[in-house]
Amino acid sequence: MYYSYGNYEAFARPKKPENVENKSAYLIGSGLASLAAACFLIRDGQMEGSKIHILEELPKAGGSLDGENMPLKGYVVRGGREMENHFECLWDLFRSIPSLEIDNASVLDEFYWLNKEDPNYSRCRVIEKQGQRLVTDGDFTLTKTAIKEILDLCLTNEEDLDDVKITDVFSDDFFNSNFWIYWKTMFAFEPWHSAMEMRRYLMRFVHHISGLADFSALKFTKYNQYESLVLPMVEYLKSHGVQFEYDVKVEDIKIDVTTSQKIAREILIDRNGNAESIKLTINDHYHKNNF
Repeated sequence: MYYSYGNYEAFARPKKPENVENKSAYLIGSGLASLAAACFLIRDGQMEGSKIHILEELPKAGGSLDGENMPLKGYVVRGGREMENHFECLWDLFRSIPSLEIDNASVLDEFYWLNKEDPNYSRCRVIEKQGQRLVTDGDFTLTKTAIKEILDLCLTNEEDLDDVKITDVFSDDFFNSNFWIYWKTMFAFEPWHSAMEMRRYLMRFVHHISGLADFSALKFTKYNQYESLVLPMVEYLKSHGVQFEYDVKVEDIKIDVTTSQKIAREILIDRNGNAESIKLTINDHYHKNNF
């Protein structure tokens, strides 16, 4: 989905890419990025699912969103995401993924209905004195000095914030505020973290400041995100014939740099302790996520 001026281009379908029927894709890892790439290759790229290979080191898909019932530990989920209205790529993706629970509905439909009928809201964010709600909970308690410091940071050019800590741009007025408590606990910030990153978050989530004190800015899935997001994608991809290859560790990618282009020629893998290689042609694409 692409927005330019208005939504003129948002709902137009792309033309089938030339020669796509002869192309294949190898996606390294089965986290959200690879699963999403596979879905878009099928929906927008019109690639045959059987030509898409997902290579995963673990025995199941999901990356950090995986989930597993472990007898001695309970149901363990490594990660979760706090979601909001402006996840344009995510919502674009899940409008095309069928719900596993509701017939003739997408995951986006299911998610939207849930959050309309049961919106997220917290009655208390901060407690003190063995469980008593903080008297000023719900109020940012920002002084004029602290507000000016926030505005000054937002108006600072990013290139001027190299090696600058949050403590370098804020005074005690800010750090003693409830706003800082809400902010650091929602986004896992510490005073010694990057002021540049702090600015990016302020700019990215400025439209949700009013919901910061009570979590009303957030939206959540019905279950954990492995069951509500990952599994529907996996089922969608399997229904299109996508090849999931588990217990496969990618050791290296051989890249030809002898020409003006960098061309991947071979993927070296370890499959259950056995070294193998996957030869790549000019019609093969590989996708690797760097963090």
